[in-house]
Amino acid sequence: MRVTWRWLQDYVTLEESAAEIADLLTRQGLEVSACLSAGQGLRGVIAGRIDSVAPHPQVETLLVCSVETARGCSTVLCGARNIRAGDLVPLALPGTVLPGGRKIAASEMHGIFSEGMLCSEQELGLSEDHEGIMLLPSETPVGVGLQQALSLDDFVLDIEITPNRPDCLSVVGIAREIAAGKRRPLRLPAIALAEQGPPIERIGAVEILAPEACPRYTARVLEGLRVAPSPFWLRRRLSLAGVRPINNVVDVTNYVMLELGQPLHAFDLDLLEESRIVVRRAGEGERMVTLDGAERSFRATDLLICDGRKPVAVAGVMGGQESEIRTGTTRMLLESAFFEPRGIRRTSKRLGLSSEASCRFEREIDREGTRRAADRAAQMVSSLSGGRVAAGALDVYPVRYQPRKIPLTVSGVNRLLGTSITGEEIAPLLRGLEIGLEAANGEGFLATPPSFRPDLQQPEDLVEEVARLYGYDAVPTDLPRAPLAWVRPDPERRAAERIREVLVGMGFHEVIHYSFVARERLELLGPSVTGGRIEPIALRNPLSESQAVLRTTLLGSLLETVAGNLRRKNRDLKLFEIRRVFLPADRGPLPQERPRLAGVIVGKRRHPHWSGDGEAADLFDLKGVLEQLFGAFRMEGFRWHPNPQISCLHPGSSGDILMNTTTIGLAGRIHPALREAFDIEEDVFLFEMEVSDFAAAAEKPALYQPINRQPSVQRDVALVLDEGVPWEKVLERIRALADDLVTRIEMFDLYRGAPVPEGKKSLAFRLTYQDSSRTLTDEEVNQTQEAFLKELLPGFQAQLR
Repeated sequence: MRVTWRWLQDYVTLEESAAEIADLLTRQGLEVSACLSAGQGLRGVIAGRIDSVAPHPQVETLLVCSVETARGCSTVLCGARNIRAGDLVPLALPGTVLPGGRKIAASEMHGIFSEGMLCSEQELGLSEDHEGIMLLPSETPVGVGLQQALSLDDFVLDIEITPNRPDCLSVVGIAREIAAGKRRPLRLPAIALAEQGPPIERIGAVEILAPEACPRYTARVLEGLRVAPSPFWLRRRLSLAGVRPINNVVDVTNYVMLELGQPLHAFDLDLLEESRIVVRRAGEGERMVTLDGAERSFRATDLLICDGRKPVAVAGVMGGQESEIRTGTTRMLLESAFFEPRGIRRTSKRLGLSSEASCRFEREIDREGTRRAADRAAQMVSSLSGGRVAAGALDVYPVRYQPRKIPLTVSGVNRLLGTSITGEEIAPLLRGLEIGLEAANGEGFLATPPSFRPDLQQPEDLVEEVARLYGYDAVPTDLPRAPLAWVRPDPERRAAERIREVLVGMGFHEVIHYSFVARERLELLGPSVTGGRIEPIALRNPLSESQAVLRTTLLGSLLETVAGNLRRKNRDLKLFEIRRVFLPADRGPLPQERPRLAGVIVGKRRHPHWSGDGEAADLFDLKGVLEQLFGAFRMEGFRWHPNPQISCLHPGSSGDILMNTTTIGLAGRIHPALREAFDIEEDVFLFEMEVSDFAAAAEKPALYQPINRQPSVQRDVALVLDEGVPWEKVLERIRALADDLVTRIEMFDLYRGAPVPEGKKSLAFRLTYQDSSRTLTDEEVNQTQEAFLKELLPGFQAQLR
């Protein structure tokens, strides 16, 4: 909300500087983000009177003007044709730097010396009008500076208004805050409306068919209008407030909206069928062209303003093109209404159409203020356009405002604020905000908030108002006192912290994504990743289609980040994320939230070095990461079980992550089709697991085992067996058959080629024998190994190599 310094002074006396008022508003909860000086760059621009205008002797498009100033007459060349002798105009003297950086200098043009420049409003930075030279009021003294002549020494306060304060989306609302903060009277705009036209009931009618969506609709009618440009003061105030001036009728509706916070709309009465207004719900698929030139299609939940046959405006959002005020308009119907906020918000968001009016209606305007705003606007339009105001108003009010009564005790105020304020101090603070107070039981008040304050619903809201005006800096600071109790740490949070330590130690970087994703991106990963046939939870009010559902997997977001990094030539990536996924719950309205861990590896195994570019990462790097991670949590029994059914992964390079016999996640290389869908040119190796499995492992106590001081004996065994036999099965069988003396088994060699026959492979295992109480002999080690080899070899049809 942008308000000007001089505009505020119409309603409250300001003795402080603009910076001091900005500080006051900020301390009262209305943050002033900027305090800008208006009218800068106009030093050196003075008021001059044109003595004579003559055509240039050589150039037809130029005029030679003699301009009277306080220091005499100056000769100025000008190309505009809207000036004549006797006009008062702004003259920029040589040396002036106009807004925008244009520097004025005296120069000779086509044989005539020009001593300055006559300026348009656009060249002075006052408006967008550049059709001709700006004409000053006839009473302007010659030679006076333009800032002084037009009172341009002003300031613009840019105020951040929170959604719960619709009353402050008006100049009067801001002035009320200043008046309350400074304990000064508020001056509301005086309304003296002369009704010279015929009774309004003879001219038009208003009918509300959806009173739940439009509890009140007020209309005024004016005849005999002359639509023309607005006077400078009005255009200037609108421009400084960020509103583009249009004409004297539309500008008044915008002015009153900014002044009182009540959006208004003006219809050309001659373009309304049957000269009446009907407020109704839209028909499904009904269409209308709005003021921005776009054709809109409506749903049955949308609210429309119609005439006797067709829609003429989207209620609370934007008017229609067919009934707008035009240059030849002579009769108008002025709308001042109250619309139900949630319906306006839904319609505005669905249509992607936001306006100054919808911004106010969405936050709930003053239902009791529609008549006052209509009268104020009718008065201004009549004075600026010469129109006659019809007698009376069409004020249809089917659902009346019911004032709220809120009990407020002095002890309750002091209990929440930690103060010792008396009732005599509280009362003037609240009355300054126009809150009605009645004494109640000698201990407090029965407060009645005004109709323009819908945010005041309970006693705590009133306490906040007291704190704002009493001064937050006057509220004593007292640290809270509370007993300290030991809280059991969350196992999943502790597990997540440990996971971060391990992965960061291996060169990974953590990323964080939104929990909202696009449905189509989620579907690309396939049912085996996203939870089978689980339907993702859709948001009722998504910010965009790319954030329409809650994600059921972390992999889609990680792949989006990988694609973005690769597009920016960041090709070597190790990323992970620990966040929650959201699955539909069997019972209750809330989804089931489950923390998960996911990670990706892309590019080189290690960063390029002078000694070599490094090798590309592969599945073994992914397997090493998982082994290191499981080792940090003492999780034994990790296996990678091939599973070609994982739709998002390459069928020959993917599998389930098993801990003993339980599947806890998936890992592998992404499928080429998925890589193409995400526009990724590199191989991506990824994994995803439940954090709860790590949390369960972390809760198991670590058992101490002393270091074995006895010497160990190692034996190597090389087996020749069929190519299709997995090494894990051989390892499991050796563990099952080996004696308790075998403390460690590891595979250290895989060989194919001569003299190993084709279709066969050689697997070499190293067995470590050790006893905790004595030294083993070679004889008993050999006997133990021969015993289990007799059972091992036939089971796999293997031979010793």
